[in-house]
Amino acid sequence: MKDFNDIFREISHKDNVLKKVLMIKDLKQIIKNVFDKYGFTSVEVVNVDLKTSTLFLYIENNYIKQEIIFKKKKILKDINDKLEYDKIINIKFSGGVD
Repeated sequence: MKDFNDIFREISHKDNVLKKVLMIKDLKQIIKNVFDKYGFTSVEVVNVDLKTSTLFLYIENNYIKQEIIFKKKKILKDINDKLEYDKIINIKFSGGVD
């Protein structure tokens, strides 16, 4: 018997709205694990744009934002290694610090 999540994942290949919801759900856990590895706290997934493969993050601390920018390639590799769906190409910041 198939798990509820497995059924959603099968349907999400045809429905971008469901795909986005599942991707954000997965990204929240992945981001927490990846950023804990780098010692970054108070980072929150806000949105993901499937067309441009852009991840939007909310960050309150300017230092953490700068560190993410400096380590962007490593962070993207870590995220994409754990992501089942499309790959993330870019990270942008929404809210918090400018």
